[in-house]
Amino acid sequence: MVYASRDATRASRTLPATSTLDLELEDGWLFVWLNEPSLRNPLSSQRVADLARVCETLALRPDIRGVVFRGRGGIFSAGGDLSMLRAAANGEVERESLIRASRATGALLRRVATLPQLTVMAVEGEAVAGGCGLVAAGDVVVAERGARFCFSETRMGLVPAQIAPVVMTRLGCRVARRLLLLGDSLTSEEAQAAGLADVVVDGPDALDGELAGLRAQARLCAPGAVSATKRLLMDLPGLFPDEQLDMAAQVFADQLDSAEGRDGLESFFGRRPPGWVSDGEA
Repeated sequence: MVYASRDATRASRTLPATSTLDLELEDGWLFVWLNEPSLRNPLSSQRVADLARVCETLALRPDIRGVVFRGRGGIFSAGGDLSMLRAAANGEVERESLIRASRATGALLRRVATLPQLTVMAVEGEAVAGGCGLVAAGDVVVAERGARFCFSETRMGLVPAQIAPVVMTRLGCRVARRLLLLGDSLTSEEAQAAGLADVVVDGPDALDGELAGLRAQARLCAPGAVSATKRLLMDLPGLFPDEQLDMAAQVFADQLDSAEGRDGLESFFGRRPPGWVSDGEA
């Protein structure tokens, strides 16, 4: 059961056609594959634009419960388009064009972080610079044991400007300072210790198994409650303590008064699965 308005569900239901991504919809989950392994799946301007269009559609698709981001070829993402950056450094790209492209990348990371769905980053191979930013924008990060996370910008004479907000949000200022200022590179185990990765698994099969387990867990959670919780977690840090109490109280009351809230309580007392869980899975 999807608790959403018919108008919102009808709007923009079709996933966009993209030239840089493979999109696979399976049992209410969207798998977003970065698909340019020969170039290590860079966050080119076109891929950033394609990802932004996918995010716009996801905001209007309450029937999609979760999103997995992954890279083809066993590589997550090598980050920004270095050829474009080199051209810009040599004066071949106008400054305003560079600023627009840079802002688009930062805006994409914020879009991913604020998607209403649960987001999972499945990291194999390497995540570099902007690729680490995409990782940090996810709700749950699953890393293959051989993966590496490289915050390489300062070692290339650059500033990790676009990724800094999501990295600080995920890791906190102290850890973000060390990683971003020193251009650190982490193994998957080190990334887990730092808080960047949540789970480390051995090989692609184990990664697939972990993703299946996360999907099974997420199926037990009301999608509207997940979305409201995500918004609350994003909004609370910017508020004063009393404002946090007020917002939390309002959000709790709103969800309790929703169709999901009523169904969840009635299902508990009626000893039946709630509408968002298929029979036999509660």
